[in-house]
Formats: sequence, structure tokens, C-alpha cells
Amino acid sequence: MDKYKIKTYGCKLNRADSNKIKKEADKFLTRSSEKDADLIIINSCGVIDKTERKIIKEIERLKSDDKKIIVLGCLPYMTKKLTAADMVIEGNDSNELIKALNKMGLERKRESEKRKKKTTEIISISEGCLGSCTYCGAKLARGELKSYPRHEIIRKSEQAIKSGIKEIQLTSQDLGIYGMDRGENQLIDLLTDLISIEGSFKIKLGMMNPGFIKPFTDRLLNLFSSDKLYNFLHLPVQSGSEKILKDMKRGHTVSDFTKIINKVKRSGEFLIATDIIVGYPTETEADFKKSLRLIEETRPQIVNITRYSERRGTEAEKLKDLPSRIKKERSRKLTELTKKIRIEENRKMVGKRESVLVVRKGKGETFLTRTATGKAVIIKNGVPGQVEEVKIVDFKHNYLIGKNVES
Repeated sequence: MDKYKIKTYGCKLNRADSNKIKKEADKFLTRSSEKDADLIIINSCGVIDKTERKIIKEIERLKSDDKKIIVLGCLPYMTKKLTAADMVIEGNDSNELIKALNKMGLERKRESEKRKKKTTEIISISEGCLGSCTYCGAKLARGELKSYPRHEIIRKSEQAIKSGIKEIQLTSQDLGIYGMDRGENQLIDLLTDLISIEGSFKIKLGMMNPGFIKPFTDRLLNLFSSDKLYNFLHLPVQSGSEKILKDMKRGHTVSDFTKIINKVKRSGEFLIATDIIVGYPTETEADFKKSLRLIEETRPQIVNITRYSERRGTEAEKLKDLPSRIKKERSRKLTELTKKIRIEENRKMVGKRESVLVVRKGKGETFLTRTATGKAVIIKNGVPGQVEEVKIVDFKHNYLIGKNVES
């Protein structure tokens, strides 16, 4: 056994964990395609039952191809149905992975092979959260907030930038609570330090819950005067109904969300993302219509829609679930609305010139780039890490299409 493939499910925090896992696995094995790999490492997610079923089915398929399988991440905390895997690890502890590889009879390689140069680095700033959401299985898996030392995050960022990284994606379960396990919110100080690092690069901020950033929204928005921050904010609201937010124990109100969004829009051009859960057990049709109305009024261009899924060990597990057909229909209606909003907003961009950062090679002969707000633009010519001047000539519902122009 000398080749492996890692498969990652779930959030950007899981992707950051997978990068750490790769660094350890590379000391024992060589990365390869799934077809050629002897070992498949699955970094799992257990947020919804659909993903759980998908991972279990994937394990069965891989075992039929005679692959060795290690499952780690959040799902092992939430289910006992992973018995087909060769080894199961709760969480993403690199030391536990090393122990598992040793048990498989693997030894460290003498030299680690060089990896292909990349443009983007995902950096975790904390693990766990301070919330008490009734539906959330991730809290059970990742636990209470553990903020990583600021100097370590700065050091990792400086090293990444010196190595040629042009885009840093900060991630955690909630960026907005960074440092609060040590007595005070330290996000503003961290971001101030990061944008002070010398070099040409962009920072994309991860998810921040409205209730926690409410006290320092103005200070946060002031930081976007720096061109090192994408004008992008991900603020999950989860429902447009005050009653449902209370039932979910979200810790914020619809009013909190709309006030923050209005401030953001007054401060400049932003790409706003949010999350909505449809079909929470106590959600009525009237509650759902309030979610539709909220999205129509605030017009976020990215809406991550999740059908409520019962998770073992959560408070909401005790509630009677809604029929699947109701959740499916509500998801369909909200998806149609969000697609309509994206198309309308993207149409406004046609004809405009934008400076874009080339992030990576795309499909075929294309390249993925991002505007100052982090909006995706597909172009035909580019070099990852460089800035290009483009004219927006067309669009799809989820990205823009650009043409290179002379600067």
C-alpha cells in the first residue's frame, strides 16, 4: 500500500483540516487518483442526513473496489453506521491519523515529494462555537470555542504569502467570535494585523453569525477600506421568521440581520451570502413565506439552502419532523427565488470592466477569477496569481463571463 486519495465533505473548515491531514499522510504515502489509490481517507461531514447517507454509500462502493478506508471528521460523532470502514477516527486529530497509519503497517517515507504550486490557502482561526442552536450536530462534534493564537495565524499567513499565495481564505465555524473564549472578541485586531502584512494578496472572510458581529459591525466595515479584503460577507440568518429563530435558539433576530445588511449596503458594493434552513419542525407555511420575503427584500446573491435534517443528540431531535414533500417544495421555491435574484444582479454587470485576481485553472481552457467583491468570473486567458483587466460580456446564474482587455 503506497498511494492514497483524500475525499472531503462539508464546510471550508473541513477543507482546511484536509490540508493538514494531507501534510501528515504525505509523509507515509503518495497522493494519487481515486482509481489508483490503495487507501481512501474520508474527511466526513454529519450536518445533514443526506450527506451521511451519501458517505455510507460511498464507503460501500469503495470497499467493493477493494480499497482500504479511514473515516474521520464530524460524522463518527453522530452515527455508529461506519462499520464498513477499516478505521474510524472521531475528529481530525493528525496524531490519531498517524496512529491509524502505523496500525496499517505504514512507515514514514524518507522524503516528501514536492507539491504543485497553488494560489489559495485556507487558514483556520478557531474550532468550535459559542452557539446553542437546537438543530446543529457540528457543535456536538467540534465542541466549545477554541481560538488559535493570533501570532500563529499571522505566522501561517506570512509564510503563505512569502511562498506565493495570493488568496487567503479565513475559516472557522464562526469568525465573529474569535477570541471570545479568552474573554474578548479579537477579530478586528486579527484582521488589522493581517491586512498590515506586506505583499499583494486578498483575504476572503468566512461565516460570521449576525448576533455576534452586531456589536462591532461598524468597526468591521471600516476595515474594508483596505483593498486586501474582498468585499464579501457571509452572514447566515437561517430563517425569516422571528418565531423560528427563537425556536432554533439562534441568538439573533431577523431585525438584527436586516440592520446589518442595510449598513453593509450603505458602506459600499458587497457580495453578501446567507444560509436558510427550510422545513424546521415548527416552521409553518406562514413562517416559510417570511423567509421568502426576507430574501426578496435583502437580495443576497448567495443563499445556501438546507432542508432541515434530524441529527442524533440535538435538542431538535425530539421534535416531530415535517414531511419530506413539504421540505422539498419549500426548498424548490426558495431556490427559484435566489436564482432569479442572481440572474438579475449578474445582468447588471454586463459591459463593466473589472480588475480580477486569477485564482486557478478552470474547466477546459478557462480560468477562475474573482472581482473585488469575490464574485466568480470565468475567462479564457490568465496566469494563477496574477491580476487581469476584463470586460464582463455574459453571465450564468452563478458566475460571470469575462473577456481579457488591455489595461
